[in-house]
Amino acid sequence: MNRLEQELDLVRSAFPDAELRSEGGVHWVRLPVYPLPDGLYKQGSEVEVTFRIPAEAGEPPYAFWVRPGLELVSGAGLTNYGFPAETPWGSDWGQFSWTVEGAWVPKTDLAAGANALKFVRSFAERLAEGS
Repeated sequence: MNRLEQELDLVRSAFPDAELRSEGGVHWVRLPVYPLPDGLYKQGSEVEVTFRIPAEAGEPPYAFWVRPGLELVSGAGLTNYGFPAETPWGSDWGQFSWTVEGAWVPKTDLAAGANALKFVRSFAERLAEGS
């Protein structure tokens, strides 16, 4: 099993409906349901999320996309966020500029080092920040 398959299996251990789509050498993963923090966004309690798994293991992933586009209940603007943005699933996504804090250090034992699932779980941190 190659690293991409291992990454996808790890993501599916927490998000079983994860879907992979590869286009032009870019590997996209879509999660049909990702929870939002309670009461923070006008869109309710969940969104779709997509992100890219870098081709090289040592390359840190960057950004994630949500659908529908998000608005805060408070009416404040979101920083480092753009709407609309294009993905393989359409152009009606919002894009968060995001990366995990600290060094991105993958290990031979995928679960022990930096991996796609840890990146996916970090989205909750950004979404909880609100603006």
